Amino acid sequence: MRFLAIGALVLVAGSPANAAPNPTEQSATAPTKGQTSSTAKKPDDFDLSQLTAMFDRLFPAQPDPPPQRLALSRTTVKALFPEGTYARMMTTMMNTMVDRFMNLSEADLAMGGKKGTPPDTTTMRQAMAKDDPHFDERMQIIQRVLTDEFTKFAAIIEPRIREGLARSLARRFNEKQLADINAFLATESGRAFGSQSMAMWLDTDVMRAVMQSMPDMMTAMPQVVKRIETETAHLPKPKPKPKPATTRRPPRRAK
Repeated sequence: MRFLAIGALVLVAGSPANAAPNPTEQSATAPTKGQTSSTAKKPDDFDLSQLTAMFDRLFPAQPDPPPQRLALSRTTVKALFPEGTYARMMTTMMNTMVDRFMNLSEADLAMGGKKGTPPDTTTMRQAMAKDDPHFDERMQIIQRVLTDEFTKFAAIIEPRIREGLARSLARRFNEKQLADINAFLATESGRAFGSQSMAMWLDTDVMRAVMQSMPDMMTAMPQVVKRIETETAHLPKPKPKPKPATTRRPPRRAK
């Protein structure tokens, strides 16, 4: 079944083995003593430091906000992003999506069947359980482990996100505005709003609204491309890239 491949990608993407690159692969830049050239890092291998440097250029460090505003914005963030929010958002979304996906079939995914046959109505869960009688128990263990491990990871990343949000708020709002916001967030309604403000962006209705907008965006793209072509028509065409040289193999000699 073709949709099994999609399910496999969901599970593999969420597995701890794929959560981060192998540290030994990141640090290996040249063959060390006793290391063969086949195990040494190749130029095109993943390099976390290069990725970090690229993001540093895309999102350069901003000036420090005024201390008074930063103090107020940190209070704001405590209400908008309470401790544990990131872990709850990510693990809830992950577990919900996996559970829902497991109950889908080829027919649900509108993938069609083999030529001349209707699409398979066997769910992902049923197909996996057919080959693995312990599939449900295995999935429960995997989801529990991923939830536990992601909660540990979230404890590291959450303070950084919280500080980033605080710095952003301190640049966007003045002291009076931040004080007004904090006054609202200190009320019963404000606390209720603050505790849900981030999670709402992953709500099913919000995600559905985003996905429902995709056909409109795809329909508009040809017109966008046409406009770009029209408005750049007066510019000389870019120079074509030279084709890489190909090495010809010598003709085989007849035996």
